[in-house]
Amino acid sequence: MTIVAGGDSFVYGLELSDCISSPSKSTFTALLAKDGYDCVAWGGYGNDSIARTVITRCELEKPAGVIVSWSFVGRYEFRFAYDTRQVKSPWYAINSWTIQENVNEIKKEFVTENHGILKQEENHINRAKQTGIHDFAKTFFKHVGSTEYWEVYSSLKEIVYLQNYLKLNQIPFMFTCVDNNILYNNTIGTDSYIDSLYKQIDHEKWFWFPAGTRPNETQNPRGFYQWAVENKYRIGTTHPLEEAHQAAAELMKDKFNELVKKPVQ
Repeated sequence: MTIVAGGDSFVYGLELSDCISSPSKSTFTALLAKDGYDCVAWGGYGNDSIARTVITRCELEKPAGVIVSWSFVGRYEFRFAYDTRQVKSPWYAINSWTIQENVNEIKKEFVTENHGILKQEENHINRAKQTGIHDFAKTFFKHVGSTEYWEVYSSLKEIVYLQNYLKLNQIPFMFTCVDNNILYNNTIGTDSYIDSLYKQIDHEKWFWFPAGTRPNETQNPRGFYQWAVENKYRIGTTHPLEEAHQAAAELMKDKFNELVKKPVQ
């Protein structure tokens, strides 16, 4: 009765108190799954990383169900031809932090300053420079990766890819995300290729967090991170802490039971 969870650092549980050398059991995905939980998430994963690792895990042994929280667009995974000196080498996910020259720009994005995490990011930048990934990432983002079109197109492909795999193998699943830009952006309705992918997505398999009620606020539904920030849950450097995960699991449980638990039973 194993439930497999895929995602990035929000699903892995970085900055949660029980996340030491293994995935946290306090994330909303773990709280929903309860027993028989298997987390294949990792900090910094992009949507291509998420689809790849979930499918790889399902191929090892068919799980009872899957829950996935899709990451931010603008993260891209590559399999390099050499040792990247990272834990998941030779696979490596690059993002806008990879191309920074120093940690001062990254520090600006921290909600709460943490010198230990800042040092980790400084080490990541230095390793990326030493291995050549930094130069590669700068070139990629300059010519391709920074465009909204490619951010969205590449993410939608991974969503459809994983969705169709799970349906083909009759594995119950539920999708959510950290940021709504993955499905609410300026490319929808402007490009036939993106529209084709968007139409293939089974939106009934998604859970969205409620939008806020402030004046002039867009009513588009939210991803987990947006919702947690807007509702003023405690945030670490860049991650909602235990209270937000507990509240998220409570909001999600009925949809999760409908899509994942009920088909299993």
